[in-house]
Amino acid sequence: MSFKFFVWMRKFLKDILLSILINAGILYWLNYYHFWMSIETSTANEIEAYFILGFIFWIVNFWLKKVINLLSFPLRWLSFWLISVVINIWILYFFEYYINANYKDIATITLSEDWVRVLIISVVVSLAYSLLSKLLK
Repeated sequence: MSFKFFVWMRKFLKDILLSILINAGILYWLNYYHFWMSIETSTANEIEAYFILGFIFWIVNFWLKKVINLLSFPLRWLSFWLISVVINIWILYFFEYYINANYKDIATITLSEDWVRVLIISVVVSLAYSLLSKLLK
């Protein structure tokens, strides 16, 4: 294997770990300031729970959202990209459902029932992730 592969792999792993850390920080910040999202950790180690949630949120937000955006490209184009707002809201509701259904022993998440507040959360998450990833990468 060449040296370039190891350099690429190191950068790839660093980007993944940084993304997970940013997601964990955003989730902690949203919960700490009671920003229409409540996260109750069930484990004794709260930091570990947020890292696990950050990893799962990275998978949902990065991989699943990419697939959905690819499949909904014609709809996004026809709606002047407004369907992306609906996708962002759906991603947050899916994350809440997935964590509450599969990882109750780690944490439970409660989003606001008002979709406008969830829209605001999705905009805050997108802006915070974009800003932090530009600053830290």
